[in-house]
Amino acid sequence: MTGATAAATIDRAAADVGIQAWVHARRLGPDLDEVTRGGDELVPMASLYKLPLAACWSDLVADGALDATERLRVTATQRAPGPTGLAALLDDVEVSQRDAVRLMLSLSDNAAAEQVLDLVGLDRLSAWLTTHGLNRTIVRRGSRDSWSVVVEETGGGDVGEAPRRLANTDVDVQTSEYNALLASATTAADMVTVLGRLWEAEHHAMVRDSLRLQAWRHRIGSGFPHDDVGVYGKTGTLGRLRHEAAVIEFPHEHPVAVAVLTKSARPETHQPRVDAAIGAIARAAVTVLRRPL
Repeated sequence: MTGATAAATIDRAAADVGIQAWVHARRLGPDLDEVTRGGDELVPMASLYKLPLAACWSDLVADGALDATERLRVTATQRAPGPTGLAALLDDVEVSQRDAVRLMLSLSDNAAAEQVLDLVGLDRLSAWLTTHGLNRTIVRRGSRDSWSVVVEETGGGDVGEAPRRLANTDVDVQTSEYNALLASATTAADMVTVLGRLWEAEHHAMVRDSLRLQAWRHRIGSGFPHDDVGVYGKTGTLGRLRHEAAVIEFPHEHPVAVAVLTKSARPETHQPRVDAAIGAIARAAVTVLRRPL
């Protein structure tokens, strides 16, 4: 497959399921070849903010500023709501910092992410983004505050009702979380750069392993349905937004980082054809960049 063929495949896959797609892929090897399709355009990032947050936390631990084994008490009344991990539990729990990061990445746990964001802080995260040249990425808030915005703007009452309102097929319900100038936002290229940082240093090994454990294989993972291919990914989902950034490792080949950010024309919560298209788009971008070690 050539670069032109990959671009045509990406455009066709996106058009077939009614999505806008912003794509960037880079071989994590000595030559760093790339494939891009709108990779430098700013897009609301949904839960993908958890990826640079994990990288920043890992650097702070390596520098001695945070203790990965420190115990965190997460109370039932204070934790952020969500459908997975600590966010879905009923009682007070206690976890270490590193286990909170693991839950944040492997299950996209909103409550765990809020704990990590409180530890790191928006100011330190912003400084980390600037230091690493991620000048198009801005994290304005965490999951709790993002969903508070959605609840208020949709009149949903709570985080259970708000997603149902966003998914209404009879009324075009919008939110400023779809606006890259108002929400946390990034580019596909920046997400690939974050992944590249995570693959450079040994102290990021726990974060890489947490990405390997991600529970969701319906997006980028669907494009690589092989037992011997490693998929280290992080999804991001909010209403019409469906994203994933991942590193793909074929045996005896250089790893390839790829980010596929999308916005669907349709509002439904469950869109398996879109998820499958994300896998097909990722496969097209990665295939061009595959090289043996």
